Amino acid sequence: MTPRKCPVCSADLIGRQDKKFCSDQCRFTANQERKSVNDKTIIDTNKALRKNRMILKILCPEGMTTVRKEVLLKMGFDPSVFTTLFITTKKQVYYLSYDYGFTPLMEKGIERALIVHKQNYMTNLDPWKFVKK
Repeated sequence: MTPRKCPVCSADLIGRQDKKFCSDQCRFTANQERKSVNDKTIIDTNKALRKNRMILKILCPEGMTTVRKEVLLKMGFDPSVFTTLFITTKKQVYYLSYDYGFTPLMEKGIERALIVHKQNYMTNLDPWKFVKK
């Protein structure tokens, strides 16, 4: 009978018939590789969300501030990645990255972002209230 081999390091498998890896290290390595391939999109998105939140927090240490769009982009901000939308009664949209967010503004022909720290009233989003009945 041909000896079974470890799929990670190709060492002979000795012991139980259902044994798949030669050691805990090889099992861990295989599981990490499988997980990293399957979760790459999630990992990359969470990384971008954390980076966006960090940038917004640095630029807005207290409550609310306005910055130019190019400042955000130069720091590596990705406006297409956010956790939540908040739409005001005046239909102004805030894009939140966890507890910090921004809304795009145009002031005297200059693209800006109004950055805010999330407030308690921003938690009750019902997407279906905007659907025409």
